[in-house]
Amino acid sequence: MKTLSLAFATTAMAALTTGAATAQSAEVIHWWTSAAESAGVGVIADAYGDTGGEWVDQAVAGSDAAKTSAISRMVGGNPPDAAQFNLGADIDNLVDSAVLAPIDAVAEANDWASVMPQAVLDAVTRDGHVYGVPIQLQGTNFLFASADALDKVGAGMPQTWDEFFETGDKLREAGIVPFAQAGDRDVWFMNTFQAVLASVLGTEEWGQFTGPDGAEFVRSDAFRPVAEIMAKLPSYADSGVSGRQWNITNQMILNGEAGFFIMGGWAIGEIGAAGLTPGKEVLCGVGPNHAPLVVAGDVWAMPAKGDGLTEAQAKLAEVTTSVEVQAEFTSTMGSLPVRSGVDTSKFNACAAAGAKAISDGNSVMALFINFSPEKLGALGSELKVLWVDPDATADDYVETVAGILENY
Repeated sequence: MKTLSLAFATTAMAALTTGAATAQSAEVIHWWTSAAESAGVGVIADAYGDTGGEWVDQAVAGSDAAKTSAISRMVGGNPPDAAQFNLGADIDNLVDSAVLAPIDAVAEANDWASVMPQAVLDAVTRDGHVYGVPIQLQGTNFLFASADALDKVGAGMPQTWDEFFETGDKLREAGIVPFAQAGDRDVWFMNTFQAVLASVLGTEEWGQFTGPDGAEFVRSDAFRPVAEIMAKLPSYADSGVSGRQWNITNQMILNGEAGFFIMGGWAIGEIGAAGLTPGKEVLCGVGPNHAPLVVAGDVWAMPAKGDGLTEAQAKLAEVTTSVEVQAEFTSTMGSLPVRSGVDTSKFNACAAAGAKAISDGNSVMALFINFSPEKLGALGSELKVLWVDPDATADDYVETVAGILENY
């Protein structure tokens, strides 16, 4: 990140500090611990250092553990300067508890209203105040495939779920795991579910699932294909799902051990970190069924310290959302920028597919943004129960999902 322009570093220092020789320390809790993720967060850390600040890294493996650590410190009166949370409802309880500092001054000074999508701003705004620094956007429903595995069975990327399962049968006959599923956290089962959901519903019916009448919609014929696919999919996975981390599962695709894998854009960075080329050795797309990109994201939540936002926090907010940092960070992570003005022409094939979906208007906001953490937790937990039950039927999926939408 030493290539960042001196002009940017100088501007940020002048705008956000009053003591030119004083290094502003920023302690940051996050869950980016894989190879590509560590390189990505290093982009922000180096950029912060280039402005004269001191980055104090507090990496915690696993998002749940990282959030718990951050919340515990906030409640205990020893908050970090920033902590990673998911874009959307994830910060609601923090805002309601009045432990976060509003970031309005930075948002206004850097014209976030003009350079960020309205949906992103809405996701970090509560009662007219901005309470989160958007870091990145992520497509959560990329379908990855081992080019070598597909070549062995004479197949290409499936355009429909029927083609997916037909190819899966061929892969199984060839001794290749048809579908790799991560299983160490409930959220991965929920992520697979929302990928299937998007591929069946598209942009027009997505809102019916997330809306107030979601339970009624789940019991309708329109949702039935989602339940049928989810009931069928576990039989195409291997027996090692339980407890397997996403990056270990991703290795099954990189090694040609498995045919398909559904995961977010963070897996794109791991492809490059392994010395492979996204779109070549590992194929990718948004789909099947020309599915809309399911968009999630991450934010820095900044705890209130004293009278409000500190100089270190303001500096970190500006650095994170700058054009220069967004360009290098998203390229490293395999994610998408939170603002306009970022050159995406050098994106790899996978990231470019995500960017095109957003540009074409073929995207929806992830369940992470629409649903409360409690509802998401219940959904992920029950989906995992259904996944490991070999006797689970489409009817079971319908009634379980409808019940969660009714009760949370």
